[in-house]
Amino acid sequence: MKRSLISLIALFFLNVSAQAGNILKGIRISCNVTENQIAFINDHFDYVMTPFLREDIRQSMQKPKLLLYRSIQGTWEGFDQFDWAHIDSNENMFCHSDSANQSRETRILTRWNSWLMDGNDLVDSTDSDAMNHWVNYYAVTASSQVYSYNYDGLFIDSAGHRLGESAVYGIMPWNYSPETWRDGRYAALQFIKSYLPDKIVIFNGLHSDNGADSSLTLTDGGMWEDFAYEVDSGDHRGEKLWWSAIQCMQNNHDIADLVLVVKKPGLANDIQARIFSVGSYLLVSNENVALSLSDWDNHTAVQYYPEFDLDIGDPLADFFRQDDSLFVREFEHGLVVVNPSSSMTKTYNLPTDYYKIIPIGGGFVDESGNYDGSLSYEKISGDVEIPPVSAIILKDSLTTGVKEQNSKNMSFQLSQNYPNPFNSSTTIAYQLRQSGRIEITIYDVLGGKVKCLVNEEKQAGSYSVIWNGTDSGGKLMP
Repeated sequence: MKRSLISLIALFFLNVSAQAGNILKGIRISCNVTENQIAFINDHFDYVMTPFLREDIRQSMQKPKLLLYRSIQGTWEGFDQFDWAHIDSNENMFCHSDSANQSRETRILTRWNSWLMDGNDLVDSTDSDAMNHWVNYYAVTASSQVYSYNYDGLFIDSAGHRLGESAVYGIMPWNYSPETWRDGRYAALQFIKSYLPDKIVIFNGLHSDNGADSSLTLTDGGMWEDFAYEVDSGDHRGEKLWWSAIQCMQNNHDIADLVLVVKKPGLANDIQARIFSVGSYLLVSNENVALSLSDWDNHTAVQYYPEFDLDIGDPLADFFRQDDSLFVREFEHGLVVVNPSSSMTKTYNLPTDYYKIIPIGGGFVDESGNYDGSLSYEKISGDVEIPPVSAIILKDSLTTGVKEQNSKNMSFQLSQNYPNPFNSSTTIAYQLRQSGRIEITIYDVLGGKVKCLVNEEKQAGSYSVIWNGTDSGGKLMP
């Protein structure tokens, strides 16, 4: 019996930009990542952070930006990121609890079992003993590693502008004050960036309210870590902190590279938390803002989530706040509504029918590079209740993901499949006027993913793909 694509193909994704869909995706990888996982990361992520140096990692990363991870605040002796014989011979590099006795016995240990380093220990780079001071040594060593391995940039971890007492068991550095710590970070970040003028420098520290935003003028960007949930307990951190993160992203996303990070135990199985996190990100998303999701129970594992692939078009405007409670942003082909309240359920009236995006599966990419996750859709209308700390992400239609534009201005063109209806197979033709990444995916009428036929970089030109009408595959034709 002949089959019609009208009932089989519900959605085409055709994306010729540097990213897929609406989300710029970031991930931190550990040293035990496999070659197949690296291949998956290379195909699916935009930013990758790694604390180790491996030539094969650099060579495999064609699409993602690769950043070298180096902590400036808490540094571990067990890692060979630095020359520890050199560091140990200069106690001034460490933060001490007693200024009169700067020895190993008075060094301050962080809750992460690393030594607290002195971010104020900076001298002029022309001083003969400059390399005996922590910030000088850090800048020279980290920048040399970035250039030697041809990384795209440096990620400076633990660069917060205020030191929390819980991070150091309440034993604060002898000369600590919020002002001196903040000013030391300003000087350190600016100094480190001067060693990497043509590279990306991003610091982790936007979660502090002690002048962190100002550092975005000294580096290329910053990361807001744990903006939604506590890493240890998984509890929501509250609307006040959530709002601080959203404001920071909104105020700076046109001038800096920014990253929102969610770390939550059990995240892989917590769909509400995932949608809330992604919805929050979409409120402030643009070409400079990336998102990282991590189930903290398995934080060293490679993780990917189906909501990373959602595509509701470009935002039509900035988000707005409705009734001092719900946060709303409209997109070309959808809508995002977020309720950050810790206790109150809110109601939102949909002006028309929408399809609610519901992720299925997702989480971990196994050692063979296999991943199981997809998006499903539920038609909804009218008044919709949004529980505390949740969100809804809506698509206006399941018939097309291709933007309706004047064909003369389109950088791509997707032709009608032929034959249609078809029996054994059908051909889908498309043309690219510029090189870029293209994805063509088959969905059924319920929004279930059937088969991804194309997902790769293509040069400008004409192409076609043959689909046999099942989920068993297609044959690419030049």
